[in-house]
Amino acid sequence: MKYFLLTGTSRGLGEALAEQLIHPEHHLICLSRTMNKALISKDPQMDYLEIDLNEVDQIALVMEQAFSRIDRTNAEGIYLINNAAVVTPLSRIEQGNTEQFKQNLTVNLLAPIVMTSTFIRLSEPYHAEKRVLNISSSSAKNLLPGMSVYSASKAGLDVFSKGVGAEQGEGADAVKVVSVWPGMIDTALQTEARNMDKETFASADIFQMVKDRGMLASPADVATKLIKLLLGDHFIQGTVVEI
Repeated sequence: MKYFLLTGTSRGLGEALAEQLIHPEHHLICLSRTMNKALISKDPQMDYLEIDLNEVDQIALVMEQAFSRIDRTNAEGIYLINNAAVVTPLSRIEQGNTEQFKQNLTVNLLAPIVMTSTFIRLSEPYHAEKRVLNISSSSAKNLLPGMSVYSASKAGLDVFSKGVGAEQGEGADAVKVVSVWPGMIDTALQTEARNMDKETFASADIFQMVKDRGMLASPADVATKLIKLLLGDHFIQGTVVEI
């Protein structure tokens, strides 16, 4: 049995990943702030745990609950996908506020750090394939006005993935960690960005242009590529991959 722990499965890319991972030999453990009842109805063996990733002190407890669902006798692979993200604040940095900065960095960077740390600790007794896929963004490199905090959080996630990969190495029981840039996806984050007031978010026109030109990939198409990466032979320890 392959076990998958996924964050941010209430909508968008996370929901698409979960839908495509549903299989008799896969046990999904979904973690998000809002229960996705439609998703739950598609997989009777799915576990769904509610968690607000802003409350990082609760992550270890929820992860322990998740691992209690994993049967050591049949676990051939355990996988964590850190997908949940927030894009706000979409504004010049002096127009943002401390609460927005805190939420962005907590959900996009601190939560995946804590999730990964706890995953590595709890999975140590399991002699199975163990992998962490951190969903990053090319915004870590391609900088737009109004997205400095989001870009910083994703750049931090990439460096973190490289660092943990160096720590884990290539041993038989090592947890492989990869950060991925999935490209431009037609999700709620894109909608939020292009609908922002242009005086507040100067890059709103760019997001609208991307939509108008049909440059956004569907969550389903991107999910297919990500799953191929996660389960394939090109999951190289400590790398940042663009798909």
